[in-house]
Amino acid sequence: MTMEKPVELVPRAFTRREKTSIRQDVKRFEKIGRDHGCVSMEDFAHFVSDRVKSNSAGGLTSSSKELIRGLAVYFGEQLLYNTTLARLAVDFVDDDSTLRRAIAWHEENPGGVLVDRFAGQSVFAPSIILERLDESHRWPVSLDEILDQIIDWNHGYLFREEVETLFITGEDIEPDASMAA
Repeated sequence: MTMEKPVELVPRAFTRREKTSIRQDVKRFEKIGRDHGCVSMEDFAHFVSDRVKSNSAGGLTSSSKELIRGLAVYFGEQLLYNTTLARLAVDFVDDDSTLRRAIAWHEENPGGVLVDRFAGQSVFAPSIILERLDESHRWPVSLDEILDQIIDWNHGYLFREEVETLFITGEDIEPDASMAA
């Protein structure tokens, strides 16, 4: 699966507040894992989905947004450890009104965009998490399988079309000949 329209990203430096927020979110989810016995990404997704609440206007409460942001950052952290992707602070070029909500969400939640500049690959972790937590779009595959598929795609073992999420963009790469089985 691929994102229908390429998104133009303009790299920038992380602000001090964004760096602190990312670090705190990762630490919070490491503690949640210890305290609540969350072992897999799917366990974390269930933990968050059980606690997400709506306000009277039908939007998410601020604590729900913080949980979702934290899960997205933690998901990205797992990708950092297992791929050649790097966290990137970006500004989005808004040339399509249909993307405005997604762009606003990413700008409010720093650290969710991961890129491999050399391979030209990008992953939008907050969108993956939002899609996973949306009751109407429950995937037949777990968040752990999506994580594994993204890792395999980054290493060249899967094609982009084989990764079961829309929120990755970029080129397929060839695995190292010495690593191919």
